[in-house]
Amino acid sequence: MNVKVCYLLPAFTLAVLLSGCADKPVEQSPDSPLNVQKLDKVTLQATGSENQARALPDSKAQLDLYQAPQTLAGLQFDGEISSARARTLRYRDAEGKEQLSLTLSGLPTGWDTMNPQRAVAGYYSELRQRRVDKALSNSANALSIISERLVDLEGNPSAQSQMRWVEPNRPIQNQALLVTLINDDFIRISSASYRQKTVWLLQQAKRVLAEFKAAQTMPAP
Repeated sequence: MNVKVCYLLPAFTLAVLLSGCADKPVEQSPDSPLNVQKLDKVTLQATGSENQARALPDSKAQLDLYQAPQTLAGLQFDGEISSARARTLRYRDAEGKEQLSLTLSGLPTGWDTMNPQRAVAGYYSELRQRRVDKALSNSANALSIISERLVDLEGNPSAQSQMRWVEPNRPIQNQALLVTLINDDFIRISSASYRQKTVWLLQQAKRVLAEFKAAQTMPAP
């Protein structure tokens, strides 16, 4: 049965809870060293995009230094959407049935002194809330959050989640989201599929991140 309530594993908790979600204690472990908190909206910027975090930088980061590989995890480069504040690289398979996006953006003003883990958690919480808001905007929609973790991934803090999305007249869509911070720039990998499971999508996102990092000529963090 599809419900609007999100189901959270106690890997880390968010300050913003949906109605119907149980308030669970924070699990203190190496995978969850801090609580994810919703940042003051006064200091954040709304972008108007349902999938874009509000916490975008006030000045352009050096995002043009990143190379866009022609293939990532077997997916072909399918174009780029760029602005002064972000770059989104799109990839798809040959049949056009599997798609993935990789978004680059810099640290918002004042975040350069923030603990990297807290910065990743704050950025993820904004992305998450946008998806929650979309689900709540239509009573026929449903978002189930299967798992959320804040971990160290190859020396960089990383927020990872597995979700399921339901909307009218469509099959259940599995989703994965991975956010990390490298060279003071956020890298967000979003994938969705009607065929692949969420675990597979998250593993694919990790592979995409590894291949993307390997393709760069800029100094490693």
